[in-house]
Amino acid sequence: MQIAVLTLILLAVAAALLRVSGEAGLFPAPASAARPRDFVDRVAAAPNPVLVAALERAMTVDRAYRQEGLSIGQLALRLGLPEYRLRQLINQRLGYRNFAAFLNFYRIADAKTALADPAQAEVAILTIALNAGFNSLGPFNRAFKAEAGMTPASSADSPRLPPCQSDDFQNQVVVKI
Repeated sequence: MQIAVLTLILLAVAAALLRVSGEAGLFPAPASAARPRDFVDRVAAAPNPVLVAALERAMTVDRAYRQEGLSIGQLALRLGLPEYRLRQLINQRLGYRNFAAFLNFYRIADAKTALADPAQAEVAILTIALNAGFNSLGPFNRAFKAEAGMTPASSADSPRLPPCQSDDFQNQVVVKI
């Protein structure tokens, strides 16, 4: 009698171990069981070409990077996807360090185009920085120098007006009271 009870307990434990280990056997896992985590990660990590194209269009055609105070949440809402998916696309699939680096890539490219344009030779660098989406000159200079290795004013491919002399500057200042 005791041997029969021990045998039943042993069979119950063996059956439980087969089910926990996930091996098909006497008790296969139900069809509705979740897929393994690595499969889900591989599917989620695969770049969606439609999503990449929509992001590229928002940045190049719509110039979303010029929007004041643009956040990753606002861009995700504009593209109609969750913020974490956009962050994953930007960081892991496109290889940017963070959202700011992603925005700065497009902003600096826009500024380089403006700086190289002879028709904008008399436009102030601050104006170009503001038009590209930067809020001030300091972050623009830092981002430009990190990307190009030099400040926009010293860039050889961006002919700027020579710096004005102190006498010339004082003659140009108009004080309105």
